[in-house]
Amino acid sequence: MAMGALRSTLGPRDWGVVVLLGLFGNTLFHSLLVMGVHRTSPGHAAILVALSPVLAVLLARLLYGEPVGARRTGGIALGFLGVVLIVMRASHGAASTLGDLLSLGASLSWALYTVVGKRLLVRATPLAVTTWATLIGVVALLPFGVPGLRDVRWSALTGGQWLLLAYLSAGTIALANLLWYMALARTAIARVVLFSFLIPLIATTIAVLAGQETLTLSLALGAVAVLGGVALAHRA
Repeated sequence: MAMGALRSTLGPRDWGVVVLLGLFGNTLFHSLLVMGVHRTSPGHAAILVALSPVLAVLLARLLYGEPVGARRTGGIALGFLGVVLIVMRASHGAASTLGDLLSLGASLSWALYTVVGKRLLVRATPLAVTTWATLIGVVALLPFGVPGLRDVRWSALTGGQWLLLAYLSAGTIALANLLWYMALARTAIARVVLFSFLIPLIATTIAVLAGQETLTLSLALGAVAVLGGVALAHRA
């Protein structure tokens, strides 16, 4: 990412947008997500965060006039139904209005990160935008995260835990955001965001293969709905 930052194609008028992207896609998204999951049930949080593709498609339609169409709308609805079936089959914990609102805020933040970033990618490389947005978002998170770092027993962490930390930082944030913007730079928002519905499906499939989850009828139906929704929307 450093190379992308050094060869930045960002112009003077773009930096305000990059700051917003850093706040939407990193600072607000992760902060609201953590606080939301802490205050509501995992099922509620997962469903509300899964609304992000729906919100992104609506914003793209309102702001850019990006066409949706009946087939793509049906695919979005079917995919979201599949997510609901997957995450609600084993939902436990008490829900709260505050936690639900925070989770919905995280969903909206990611939708804005997606839609606002789309226009910038017309004149800037995904690597440059992702690099600076990530750095800005991380800096804004430091006041919230640094105090908690003092409570971590760093010397007690195992090699596997260090690898997991590296994966969560470099893999699920930096690399994932880069790949996300690379896809957005090449096709319509509605086509890209639908793949978010695959996240709970993939995670649950891994859990089933690892013996941590049981394959149930609702899980199977949810998987079929998610895959069918993505396939339907991509034929639009």
